[in-house]
Amino acid sequence: MSQKYILDSDILIYFLKGEKTVINKIISLPEDSLFITIINYTELLYGIYNSTKVTQNREKILPFLDNFEVLKFDKKSSEIFAKLKAKLKKQGNIIADMDLMIASIAISNKAILFTNNLKHFRRINGLEILGVK
Repeated sequence: MSQKYILDSDILIYFLKGEKTVINKIISLPEDSLFITIINYTELLYGIYNSTKVTQNREKILPFLDNFEVLKFDKKSSEIFAKLKAKLKKQGNIIADMDLMIASIAISNKAILFTNNLKHFRRINGLEILGVK
């Protein structure tokens, strides 16, 4: 298999909104190399239920998410998460748990995280990142 790319929640949302730069970058990657995490799936579900157009958004977003294999937060990801969180906390460099979970899944799966949230994710050692630009 080719390199794995995990699409972060912001990238999924940009794609759904028709952001050309994001769409072009995604379609330039092999289709079988694109993944999401259970955390991204959860964040988009929250977006659906937090919106004023729940039914409309469910009908649009859920079939879109079904196009991707969902990577789980497993024991290996948990171990990575715990080590990273402890290290970052000792440095006084806190990152939101959901973002840290996504990063841990990416590291565990030797995947590159495609995100626009470079400010947070650049602080995580061992995480490969692909930015929008």
